[in-house]
Amino acid sequence: MTLKGKQNHYNVKLLSGYGISIKQKENKIILNHKPDPFSNQEQEEWFVKNMPYEKIVLTGKGIFQLKYYHD
Repeated sequence: MTLKGKQNHYNVKLLSGYGISIKQKENKIILNHKPDPFSNQEQEEWFVKNMPYEKIVLTGKGIFQLKYYHD
């Protein structure tokens, strides 16, 4: 939906399905997701400042598990 007089946001990444993960490693954000159990895992890597998305939306049934790793 677009709104008159407002900035419209079209650069949103939707992660859904099985095996969703968002990781941070060596100044990069790594997005993984598998749309269905029979497809291959899709992966994107971006430097934090070059990320093309304003928002990341996670959808699905089940549990979202958040972990924080400190090296």
